[in-house]
Amino acid sequence: MSGEIRNPIEEIHFEPDGLHVTQEKENVNKLIDLKRKVYTCDLCGIKVTSNNVLRRHIEGRKHLMRVEREGKTFECQLCEIIANSQTQLDAHLRSSKHKNRLYKKEHANEMMHKGVWLIIFCVACIFLNFLLLFKVIL
Repeated sequence: MSGEIRNPIEEIHFEPDGLHVTQEKENVNKLIDLKRKVYTCDLCGIKVTSNNVLRRHIEGRKHLMRVEREGKTFECQLCEIIANSQTQLDAHLRSSKHKNRLYKKEHANEMMHKGVWLIIFCVACIFLNFLLLFKVIL
């Protein structure tokens, strides 16, 4: 056995007669799954082996929250974010990041007019500085 290289996905079973048979783990897992009944919750993506466990899961808080928000989207189009629930969206709407973007959007025209006047003022100052620099006074 020392120095022997084995494939990590193989499992070795010894038979009573001393011979060993190699089978892939996938085949072994499939045989086990065929023997046991598997119950699944497609919404949450879980698999259990007992009907009682599945029933407890379906009655649980996490599953009920997923059922409640299934098919609903909670998004802020202004900030281009999607929240997992209404509670998270409400928290985002109260955040300073959202409020700053909302303020900028509401006051965009005012800011644009201020920006235009600021540029005109700067150009006028530069022009006056050139006039003074070359000692050309009207």
